[in-house]
Amino acid sequence: MTRFRPIVSRITGYVPGEQPQRGGWIKLNTNENPYPPSPRVREAIAAAARGRLNVYPDPLATPLREAIGRVFGLDPDWILPGNGSDEVLTIIMRTFVDAGETVALPYPSYVLYETLAELQGARSVRIPLNSDWSWNLPAAAARLRHCRVLFVPNPNSPSGTLWPPDVLERLLPPHGVLVIDQAYADFCDTPAGLPMIDSSHRKRVIITRTLSKSYSLAGIRCGFAIADPDLI
Repeated sequence: MTRFRPIVSRITGYVPGEQPQRGGWIKLNTNENPYPPSPRVREAIAAAARGRLNVYPDPLATPLREAIGRVFGLDPDWILPGNGSDEVLTIIMRTFVDAGETVALPYPSYVLYETLAELQGARSVRIPLNSDWSWNLPAAAARLRHCRVLFVPNPNSPSGTLWPPDVLERLLPPHGVLVIDQAYADFCDTPAGLPMIDSSHRKRVIITRTLSKSYSLAGIRCGFAIADPDLI
């Protein structure tokens, strides 16, 4: 007799892309940065390895939150670090969505959102994008009526589309939160979404970021969320 939760027994697990452990490959499906990180990163890692590895670190990751806050001009209380942005997305799902409730995502986009919903026992709803990668806003509004979380990669993967803040505002779920996944924000000139945390919608918006792509640090698994301290 299986001891798995029934929902776990029913789902097909998320299968990550093959990860060659030898050099000579450029992987396009995970968008790894082909360039190495800054030499200062290696220096910082080496210095940390000479530190007190036998004791637990600061549970609030205060130095990291302070550094991120300086980059974005935010108080550290607006920052939630995680083991890659995937863990941050998992925390969001567990915090805002009960079993049987609904999350939504544009399609095509990052399919891990659907797997996280399944693990939570939640229902995921795809919102098909138009052929030019724009939103069908009336159709989206109908699907968001009872949505607890809408995940929007911005810029989108795989299309690279960047939707402006005025479009994102029209996608706010009436009874939920909007999660703007900015994994690729550093690859565009004007990353949309961050200004929304200063607006009247700030307690309904969470922005997620990662060091894996633009910082060439996929190997250290570091991501974070930016949101109003009440949400954090």
